[in-house]
Amino acid sequence: MTIPIRARLTFWYIGVLTAVLLAFSVGVVVLQQRFSRSQFDGELAALSTAIATGVGAELHESHRLARAARETREDFNVPNRTIAILDGDGAAVAAHWRGYDRTQLPSLAGDAMTATVVQNGRRWRIHRERELSPDGPFQVFVAASEEPLLREQHLLVKALMVGAPLALLFAALISWWTASRALIPLRDMSAQAEAMTLRSLDARLSGGADDEIGQLRRAFNRLLDRLAAGVTAQRQFMADASHELRTPVTAARTAAEVTLSQSHREEEDYRDALGIVAVQTRRLGRMVEDMLVLARADAGGYRLRLTSCALDTVVDECTDAVRVLAHQKGITLDAEISEPLTIDADEDLVRRLVLNLVDNAVKYTPEEGRIRVNVRTNGDYAEVAVSDTGVGIRPQDRERIFDRFVRLDETRDTSAGAGLGLPIARWIAECHHGTLTLDDSGPSGSTFVARFPVTRDRTANATEQHRRAASTYDARVTASNPTVISDTV
Repeated sequence: MTIPIRARLTFWYIGVLTAVLLAFSVGVVVLQQRFSRSQFDGELAALSTAIATGVGAELHESHRLARAARETREDFNVPNRTIAILDGDGAAVAAHWRGYDRTQLPSLAGDAMTATVVQNGRRWRIHRERELSPDGPFQVFVAASEEPLLREQHLLVKALMVGAPLALLFAALISWWTASRALIPLRDMSAQAEAMTLRSLDARLSGGADDEIGQLRRAFNRLLDRLAAGVTAQRQFMADASHELRTPVTAARTAAEVTLSQSHREEEDYRDALGIVAVQTRRLGRMVEDMLVLARADAGGYRLRLTSCALDTVVDECTDAVRVLAHQKGITLDAEISEPLTIDADEDLVRRLVLNLVDNAVKYTPEEGRIRVNVRTNGDYAEVAVSDTGVGIRPQDRERIFDRFVRLDETRDTSAGAGLGLPIARWIAECHHGTLTLDDSGPSGSTFVARFPVTRDRTANATEQHRRAASTYDARVTASNPTVISDTV
């Protein structure tokens, strides 16, 4: 069973207060006992000193201890106090015993003593001291019952035993009320959160002061902002994906229906229709594959296969593979590799990133343009810079192009992809602890730069071995289909 927070707060508060009250009560009792005993002993010592002074004065007049003792006894007739004047050997000369058993006088080992004596279950506090005078030594004995002290202590303990539980009960009520009042904003926010649905993600929690609960409210509202943004992005993704998938499906279906609308067609008509279907289904397959990659990336289910990747070799192979497309548009494609560079990366993903960037540049660079791919080092990073001579990208669109299914209207044509190439490329760079940015863009063209942490302990021989192991990549890509590279912006 879950205990409510206010109950737990009350229990903790009462537990701490109980410990504090217990320690306080014990301290008060101990201190009161010591203070009362010290005050009691001081009173007995003062009374003994006064009696000794009185005996000394009487001896100065009569020089007889018995007479001096009797006179002094009459002068110091103090209620509830045993007073005895003894001779030098300890025999009583004159006394007011007040219930004290005279047969149990403790022996005096030194010049003075203070002790507690128990007689018939009754506790007595005694003070005895030796005095010297010109007429000989004598002793003064005073005693008093400790019952008044015990009664005071008993009353104090009883008051604490009655007062402490009442104080704890009152504190528990106050604590419960205070906790309930403090948790009212939390209860209200909980009710507001319970009322929220996917249709009311624009609602936010209200109430709460600028305290810890207010901080919780603000943090929860920021979470709702992120959740609403995520849901909106998901809905937009679904809408854009449906729109993009509908185009190739409609084109393929239309081609098939038109071809099948008549009972007889020429072979060339069937071939044309099947060619349209093949192109559109290939485009559809690329979009589905890219969407699957992004979905796995969002879910964290894409496992990288990290190996020693020769970045210069990968870039060289990708530019060779895309050069066929560039030549068809009369575009000059050059690769400038300053030195062999090795990174720890998933080679297939890095290859896909480079192909996306270069193919994207080819698609949006006008005829007779120029594309330059530069591989260089910049501090602890290896950079792949792809520059083109396209129309450039407006400043307000330089981050938006990395969103999914974004294609700028000014450059959109039938050859463009679904707008997933740059989002995939940026995800590839980031999952390798790198970046992909649009470093420069204007009327003369754009420059995309991908940065990867470089591995500096690799040698040029390892790079050359990797180059020889992948030397057949261009032939495989060209032989299969050089136009099937990846979806781009």
